[in-house]
Amino acid sequence: MPALLAIHPAMQPGLRQAVSSFATIGLMWCLSKEDSRRWCEGRAIALSDTGLPATPKRRYCVDAPLSGLNWSRLHWLGEVLVDHLEPFEECLLWVTQWGVWPSSENLHLFYRVRGSYGECRPLSGAPGHLFPKHEGQDLATFIQLALLAGWDFWVLPVPSFAAVFVSHDEFLIMDTDNEDHANGVKNALHGATLTGESESGGQ
Repeated sequence: MPALLAIHPAMQPGLRQAVSSFATIGLMWCLSKEDSRRWCEGRAIALSDTGLPATPKRRYCVDAPLSGLNWSRLHWLGEVLVDHLEPFEECLLWVTQWGVWPSSENLHLFYRVRGSYGECRPLSGAPGHLFPKHEGQDLATFIQLALLAGWDFWVLPVPSFAAVFVSHDEFLIMDTDNEDHANGVKNALHGATLTGESESGGQ
């Protein structure tokens, strides 16, 4: 098992067994809220007082509105984000708020897709989605589903050089230490702004 997939001692026995099994066969698996917290703590990803991911301090920050993005471009956006988060050893997509726009939530589709991975719990019981490396297309698909549903969610790769937060209020924030990735996302999204060290370089 890769070093970055090593089991953190704080994880419950059931989670340790699941991580071992799914890491071996290379599939996405789902985590409860508490296990998502333990996963973050075991990889030095900061959490806020509410137990959810905290905005990391990185060299560059991209802030992009999503209100003008056509629904037909949601899969494209998922692929753009994955392209600028790879390579990773593992990546957590953690849905932190849902039910804001019920008319946008196709839960039948969402649960059908999750069910193909053997996951039967409701989103409330397992809001975390952990992807091993080489599962970028799977991650892009779940990003598309979360965007389509109008959910709040975080995308947290390990090694932890970046983080993406998407809000149901139709904006995206990407914090990263990689200047090329920051510029790539900024240039891909209409109306996006970039702050950080690259400002002094005239970007």
